[in-house]
Amino acid sequence: MERRYYNRELESMTRAELEAYQWYHLKRQVAHTYAVSGLCQRQFKQAKITPDDIKSMADFRNKVPFTTKRELIADQEACPPWGTRLGVPEKEVFYTFVTSGTSGKGQEVHAETRSDYDRHIDRGCTNYAWSGWEKGDKVMLPLPLSMTAAAPTHFLALQKLGCNVFNLGMYDTQTKLQWLRRFQIVGMFSNPAYLDTLTTEAEQMGIDPARDLAVRKILMALSAYPISFVEKMEAKWNAKIYDYYGGTQGADSATCEKGAVWQGKRGFYHLFEHMTLHEVIDPETVQPVGPGEVGEMVVTPLIREASPFLRFRMADRVRWFPYDACDCGRPFNAVEAGTVSRYDDMMKIKGVNIWPEMIDEIILTKDEASEYQGRLYISADSRETAEVAIEFKAGVPLDVKQNLLTRLSQELRDRTGVGFNVKEAAQPLPHAVFKIRRWTDDRVKGLEK
Repeated sequence: MERRYYNRELESMTRAELEAYQWYHLKRQVAHTYAVSGLCQRQFKQAKITPDDIKSMADFRNKVPFTTKRELIADQEACPPWGTRLGVPEKEVFYTFVTSGTSGKGQEVHAETRSDYDRHIDRGCTNYAWSGWEKGDKVMLPLPLSMTAAAPTHFLALQKLGCNVFNLGMYDTQTKLQWLRRFQIVGMFSNPAYLDTLTTEAEQMGIDPARDLAVRKILMALSAYPISFVEKMEAKWNAKIYDYYGGTQGADSATCEKGAVWQGKRGFYHLFEHMTLHEVIDPETVQPVGPGEVGEMVVTPLIREASPFLRFRMADRVRWFPYDACDCGRPFNAVEAGTVSRYDDMMKIKGVNIWPEMIDEIILTKDEASEYQGRLYISADSRETAEVAIEFKAGVPLDVKQNLLTRLSQELRDRTGVGFNVKEAAQPLPHAVFKIRRWTDDRVKGLEK
């Protein structure tokens, strides 16, 4: 399989060359961050260190404090709008964006110089270049433009690669499908939930994506998925599905030419280690995890001028692998594709740790199911209750629905060890274009009553 590059020189380094490259830039970034960031200076003072104490990668990992989202938010609230970590004069700020928190108070504010922004776009270019996007490709981008970084990053990265971008974020699903067919668009970006929505809507409109549409490559992101979902979607669209994992703080990575699934197995997100130092740690011991083990992603951008930080704990739960786990030849360590989840999304139900992705895999792989919503609450008889409401696809017979509800109840208990009340949704459920939260937790309200 021919290997694709965006920056051949950096992506073809040996592992030893990459580690030397990382250390060179990391030393400079530590010095810069300490010099310009009041937050970093306070962190180092509390840890009783200075940049002179960081003489090796081991020193960095063992001595430099972690940075958390809570610290960034507190810093910018104390010194709005960027906090004490703004590393350049305000007139040098070229772009400002926020993370996708649920409210203004939950959103980190990040500033970028023009150089920061150019590197930002290069990360997006790498995602698409590895997935085979080329000059002249017609591409659908369904993301709504906002103050978060995703939509402009994708748009400008695709333009930089020479693609013909159709910005369709403002249109409904049926209109998007009409554009896909009218212009025979060959590639698109989507999250798994919306790809399923597009597929269902197409079939209801009498459109066979494999026969009537020209889409042959799909880049996914934003949520986990089962292997069977990718295999089913690739067959329905006659397209190859790729995937990437990223974040505002720089945890960027992407699948290689093999895609999200290869020969029945999950692919790898190859970490962009020439741009960011990635660590995967046990969240309890904060020690590095071993090959194939699960841990929390920690990132340090190797070059960031305007809003620098060190060792940011992402709260993302990933499965780590060394660079040689994939035979594509890249020198970058990797994490498993399609299984990234959030530690802060974990639900403890009746004493059992359950991640929403586990429930997604059980329910959303059923052909009859279109969407679901989950709710945790205290029942009238004071019992902790987990409830799942299923939305079925159009035309599913009543007996098939009843049979599936029974099977799902048993499968959920077998797979999780927890009993769920499974029922049909009383009304249509929301279908997300971007990110989706399927669970609400009303147990505290119930206890208050």
